[in-house]
Amino acid sequence: NYGKASDYSAAELRNLRAHYCAEAELVDRWVGRVLQKIDDLRLWDSTIVVFTTDHGMSLGEHNRTGKSNINARDERCWPIYPEIAHIPLMIAAPGLEGGREVDALLQPPDILPTLLDLAGVKAEPPEPFHGRSFAPLLRGRRQSRLHEAVVSASCPRKLGGKGWHKAVTPVVYTERWAYAPVGADGERELYDLESDPLAERNLAGRKAVVAQRLHGWLV
Repeated sequence: NYGKASDYSAAELRNLRAHYCAEAELVDRWVGRVLQKIDDLRLWDSTIVVFTTDHGMSLGEHNRTGKSNINARDERCWPIYPEIAHIPLMIAAPGLEGGREVDALLQPPDILPTLLDLAGVKAEPPEPFHGRSFAPLLRGRRQSRLHEAVVSASCPRKLGGKGWHKAVTPVVYTERWAYAPVGADGERELYDLESDPLAERNLAGRKAVVAQRLHGWLV
């Protein structure tokens, strides 16, 4: 219902999560068919495969279900919390060792320069790419940090001059912190992802200096 999870009973929420798991299994099976065909045609020596998605879904976290608020009974803003922002990204390419995990802050704009790098293409775009190649990390090499922070954002608009209620609002992510300039109730929110990976304890009042620093980065 893209609104409050409390609109569901506990049994309905379990059923919703079961459906979501089934959908994930369905995707897994059909992606497997694609990979099997690459095997059958022996294309791995000339093929790059990227598996990712556009967003996650709330299945009860932060008392919400869905990805955005289109529920008449929910006046909250919807910051892009970790369950929405933290998406899968897997890459296979000729010459890459399988099973390697890259520990880095990455964003979708980084994918294009990475693909060009993996393919050995030297591009000269009319304007610089917004992203940076992380191909060295995929190859197991050391690389300086690509981003101090990344931003998951939408395009919030005031609704009839009534403010930002119901809007999907941005969140700034660093390796440790998640900062929402417009939280669920319109106030700032700050989460320590090291101790609170699901972003459930707002520390904006106790860590005002950190929140202000991240707000400056966002601006």
